[in-house]
Formats: sequence, C-alpha cells, structure tokens
Amino acid sequence: MKVEKCINRYGNKFTFTELTNGNVQWSGDFEYCRLGFASSESTDVIDMVDPSGGPYMSKGQYILGKVIEEFKTNESGFEIIIKGNVVLDSDEQIRSKHPENVEGST
Repeated sequence: MKVEKCINRYGNKFTFTELTNGNVQWSGDFEYCRLGFASSESTDVIDMVDPSGGPYMSKGQYILGKVIEEFKTNESGFEIIIKGNVVLDSDEQIRSKHPENVEGST
C-alpha cells in the first residue's frame, strides 16, 4: 500500500493512501475547501477539490501514478475514485505543483 504525505503552503498536512480497491484516500484538514461539480444542475459528482493552501486536485490529474475520475466525501476527507486501470510508472508520475513539499519526491 502506497502512502504519500504533502504539506501545503499553510503547513497543513495531507496524506494520500492507496486503498485495496485501487482508489486513494485523501485525508487532512478540509475545514476551508472549495469543491467543483461535474454539472451545475447536480452536486452528486465532485470533480475538483481545493483546500485552502492546496493542494488543488481535479479530474484528469494523477495521484500515486493513477488518473483521478472523481471524489467522494467520507469521515477522513475524500476517497479519490480512480479512472479504470490507468497506472503510470514512477518516472511518469505527476506528484504535485510543488514537489519540494511532497515527502519522498526527488
């Protein structure tokens, strides 16, 4: 199980944990957070999450080498739903706009 930790520009800590179902659990402080929805008529499908101070995450971006499809809220934050079986190797991963804030990045 892969785990990445991120510290945003305000010092808030977030973790991204690969789940057994292939999705990713995003945990941290989401008290102040913007959400984007796939349709202006419905709030059923979240396709963008932007906590104050970052990291901004949206559909089509990569996390732990996987492509984001959507987000589901839960007690710990968000379960990031992964698109199909698209997986990149470690050399192709897009970790963060600010890789110096991601533990284990080069």
